[in-house]
Amino acid sequence: VSRTPIREALSSLENENLVKIYPKRGIFTAGITEKDIIDIYTVRESIEPTAAKLAAFFIEEDVLAAFHSIYFPENYSPSFSEHIEMDRHFHTLIAEASNNEYLSQTLLKMYDHNSRIRYRLFRMRVNAIRMEQSRLEHLELIECLRNRNPEGAERIMRIHIHNGMNAAMKILKPLPTEMMSAL
Repeated sequence: VSRTPIREALSSLENENLVKIYPKRGIFTAGITEKDIIDIYTVRESIEPTAAKLAAFFIEEDVLAAFHSIYFPENYSPSFSEHIEMDRHFHTLIAEASNNEYLSQTLLKMYDHNSRIRYRLFRMRVNAIRMEQSRLEHLELIECLRNRNPEGAERIMRIHIHNGMNAAMKILKPLPTEMMSAL
């Protein structure tokens, strides 16, 4: 493989703020800052409630039934990784059900960045309370979508994203400096 495609791929990753390239020093994965968290969740909080509102008109009942069975209390005991995977799948389906290709593409890109935050920070301090809160928010959102309640879906999604940002900020704050540099 020639160097050009590798250089282009690394440049693309740098443009997406996933790596930092330091000439003559190396290539490093990008750290996570408070500003990263605020920026990502601000974008999500601005557009994801709209996706949920639109999805209330288009999402199919069988999709909602499947997620309801996943998030129903007796059935919900995933590992942290499984929880994140199901959460991303759920949010992706809502974004796609919005029936707006540009909104969906924007959200999918935000989910990539958000996953970085969740895997790097949350895995250090798995928060069972936030996982349970998220599950309950998802159940509320499913009910709004099932009832074709766009305003309710929009409101619950806004709360859900806001709570996610608060959880990420709480996890980031107490990390010692040496742990942050390892990120």
